[in-house]
Amino acid sequence: MALATAVGLGATAAGQAGAVAPTTLRDGCAYVDDNERAQNIQTCWVPSESMQTSVTVKVRPSDRQAGGSEQAAYFLGTLSDPSANGRGELYGTEYNLVAIPDSAKTWSSNWQSTPVGNDGAPLTTYEGNTFTPQWETFIGEELPVFLNERFDIGTSGNAVSGLSIAGGQAVNLALKYPDVFSVAVSRSGYYQTDSLLGYLAVPLTLSSRHGVANGFDAMWGNPFLPGNTWGENDVTARIAEAEANGQTIIVSTGNGLVSSKAEWDEMIAQGGLAHVAIGGVLELASFTSAVLLNAQAAIFGLPVDFIYTAGAHTWNRWIRTDAEEAARLEDALRRYEEGRSPALLLSAKPEAAPDPGTTTSATETSVPGSPTTTAAPTPSADVAETDSAPQPTPTAKAIGAVGSGR
Repeated sequence: MALATAVGLGATAAGQAGAVAPTTLRDGCAYVDDNERAQNIQTCWVPSESMQTSVTVKVRPSDRQAGGSEQAAYFLGTLSDPSANGRGELYGTEYNLVAIPDSAKTWSSNWQSTPVGNDGAPLTTYEGNTFTPQWETFIGEELPVFLNERFDIGTSGNAVSGLSIAGGQAVNLALKYPDVFSVAVSRSGYYQTDSLLGYLAVPLTLSSRHGVANGFDAMWGNPFLPGNTWGENDVTARIAEAEANGQTIIVSTGNGLVSSKAEWDEMIAQGGLAHVAIGGVLELASFTSAVLLNAQAAIFGLPVDFIYTAGAHTWNRWIRTDAEEAARLEDALRRYEEGRSPALLLSAKPEAAPDPGTTTSATETSVPGSPTTTAAPTPSADVAETDSAPQPTPTAKAIGAVGSGR
């Protein structure tokens, strides 16, 4: 694996803290505005052979002293905005936070061929070159080495979190790179992608949310032809690997029902009644998918923890549960660091899901075993970065707005 090779050339998997103040800028990084400077969030431009360009990554370094280990939570989306995946203020400063804003636009996945927009133009880098995204290779192999060299972050024992279309992919990344990620958090994700419904839903989501027209066959290949990788990217087909890997998987979902006037107003403001319907259907699909995964985890005693609540596919719903998700992510990382089993084996019977309006774990019983756009973010819209400072090495051009993965 490329990661192991790179680590052998100088990076250290242990990730020993180097007592470098979190306010110290690393090589290849900059503060892009006063808001992020105040939060100690550095924007770094990471050269990537697999992505054929430099990729924008945002890092909030930890404040740990020398001698301790360094762990990170990776976010497949933005970090600094309050209505974004991974609100930085919810996480303790003993952990490094790493955001890959552009990854969610193309499912944070490895593609088989070049994505093409709804306008018929291929996705290109800012250098004007067409390319085939290889997000998994970048996030799982190249980025950990960069973070180890610049921030002393360990190349093992980290967490990865994704929202909406990046939710299931966060779990996929963890399962594909268990040496890098011991924890995965999926928020309103979808897990049974290798199915007739998945063959429809995945391309439709890429097209409607991110303007990518050829998601059916360009990302994982035509699902009806040899050589496709839909099965390799189906969470339910691989979730059993989490137990053998000693990983913790955290799944959060709403039930698709609008739970407050604020949530209703958010969707109406974004697209009227049609948007209300879409927001409800998307979250109901996530809920149904989570319940099916819940049943699988309960039957086989897998280390998957579920959080159910009322709500549609909206920022109001996500903000209600992100503090609990952050706490569970940190707790899992802490157990891993302390040398305990990272798998808190909580699972539940699907019928035990709570009544609408509550936010709880799926179960009360234990199962045996272990660049960027410049538009400001608005509720229930794909979050866009607001950075306006010059970027010395821009990231790949994105189709659609940055960040949320919705």
